[in-house]
Amino acid sequence: MDRRDFLRIGGLGLCGVGALDLIRAQASPAKNKAKAKHLIVCWLGGGPPHLDMFDMKPDAPEEYRGLFKPIQTKVTGLQVGELLPEMAKRADKYTVIRSVSTLNKPGDHSQAPLYWLTGNPRLITGSDEYPMYGSVVNKLRPGPSDLPTFAVLDEIDVHTHNALSRSFLGSAHSPFVMQPLKDKDAVTRMLTPQLDLPAFDKNAGLLKKLDTKLRHDDSQDELIAGLDQDQQTAFNLLRSPKLRQALDISKEPPKSVDRFTRNKPAKARYPIGDPLHFLVARRLVEAGVPVVHFNLGYWDWHGDNFTAGKQQIPMFDACLAALLDDLDDRGLLDSTIVLALGEMGRKPKIDNPKAAGAGRDHWDYAQFVIAAGGGFNRGCVVGATDKLGERVTDKFYKVESFGRTLYHLLGVDTDTVLHTPASRPVKLIAEDAPMIKEAIS
Repeated sequence: MDRRDFLRIGGLGLCGVGALDLIRAQASPAKNKAKAKHLIVCWLGGGPPHLDMFDMKPDAPEEYRGLFKPIQTKVTGLQVGELLPEMAKRADKYTVIRSVSTLNKPGDHSQAPLYWLTGNPRLITGSDEYPMYGSVVNKLRPGPSDLPTFAVLDEIDVHTHNALSRSFLGSAHSPFVMQPLKDKDAVTRMLTPQLDLPAFDKNAGLLKKLDTKLRHDDSQDELIAGLDQDQQTAFNLLRSPKLRQALDISKEPPKSVDRFTRNKPAKARYPIGDPLHFLVARRLVEAGVPVVHFNLGYWDWHGDNFTAGKQQIPMFDACLAALLDDLDDRGLLDSTIVLALGEMGRKPKIDNPKAAGAGRDHWDYAQFVIAAGGGFNRGCVVGATDKLGERVTDKFYKVESFGRTLYHLLGVDTDTVLHTPASRPVKLIAEDAPMIKEAIS
């Protein structure tokens, strides 16, 4: 078998399965009408401290409750940490979920980001590479052709050893990652478009040279020509007027930008992320992008929990509140799911509580999820933890339930069967877990 036939047969085998999956999914009657057209995920990599933010325990012993005092929110009975005054004022816009966790052993949490962001237990190696929610939307409910369906701002693989960006759906449904260029590898940039606006013309020239090289190597091969068209599609996205306008925040009034940046600390103990990602996410959704994902800084505070919290939490508070306001004011919140979560919570019992560097270790038994818009209830709390914030005591749900709930609101049938590269049928959510009905309308 010569190279041309091998590539053509291999291409039919892989692409054919994908096409059948898509045809089946589109042909099957929808079990529900999508309430959400868009999804924004603010990922808090490392695990934000639930006892210091959205699961306060003011009556717990000092070595548990920490330094931050609770404040009352707009919702009766719901308190949040004193560093979240803006979210306290907007508690009638979102749901707090306190009853979902990965239940991993403390310290054994390397799979937690993969679990949360795919809705299935997924290991870094040795298990099916289940796709992220955005990749599934890209396959089954793609957005406008001149915009990416699944956009990621800056980086996607946080604590996942570069596993999260790949899935059994293949590179065609991988996230469209927009980040500063970190290397000169043209092939890497070709397979996963990297957007660097100041160097756009240089990147265009590089892609053009690569395009010419591929055409010269095998101008008659249909498969190569097909791949070349995919590259051209990706390149056209980079040049899309809609995308470039959405990314041009110079169009925003200074007062609008200030709402997102005013609480950014001049100096921080840990990386805090870019507050403008919230603003860019809103602009991308306004332009028509279905799914936007971004990571906000570093929340793995083994030491200096309270020092880091004073720096990181107020910025998060102002940015998330401003995003919810913007979406609500524009009539977009009811059709846009906004999530803020990390892979775990932090250990309720403080390490070295009397020391300057008092911290909280990993804790996989309890955490919080903030979910707003797109069919999630407003002013709602789901579940509860015990008096120390260590274990869920009410309405426990597995992460699979969270995934099913998201897909339900996005109008995606969770019983849809996709196929791995080895042609093995796999459900979108492998386990038949119940939805979190208390959280949705």
